Amino acid sequence: MNRIEAAALEIRRLEENDRVAWEDLWQENLDHFAAPDRARADMPVIWQRLMDQAAPLLGWLVLLQGRAAGLAHVVLRQHSFSTAQIAIPEDLWIAPFVRRHGLAERLVERLVQEGRAQGWRRIEWETGVENFVAQWLYDRIATLDPVKRYRIDLD
Repeated sequence: MNRIEAAALEIRRLEENDRVAWEDLWQENLDHFAAPDRARADMPVIWQRLMDQAAPLLGWLVLLQGRAAGLAHVVLRQHSFSTAQIAIPEDLWIAPFVRRHGLAERLVERLVQEGRAQGWRRIEWETGVENFVAQWLYDRIATLDPVKRYRIDLD
């Protein structure tokens, strides 16, 4: 399969009737990254947050010829240098059956569209230092920030 034809592709916000498709894709993601059991147990709560219009967690679904093919979860946050929000894609998952055909790039393009329409200040994200396939895409479409990320696990 070559690059995906635009007519076969739909990228839209998650809707209530997408739950089964979302669960399947999210489970694939959790399995791939060997997520802890807690992440699986939290799936119902995460879904409720994705459906809550007041929550700062947004979800997108990628459909290819009507079949669920990917997802994105984006956290919106305020920041101290501007009144505009920053969007942070925490998860960008393309199903293995359709990888390397441009869907991840199309999904990011859709997030950029949404950000411009909603007045976000920017989109920023991180990826694993050994995730070279994702880095190849991100290096082409975004600017690498010269920062390090630190964390303190609390649980």
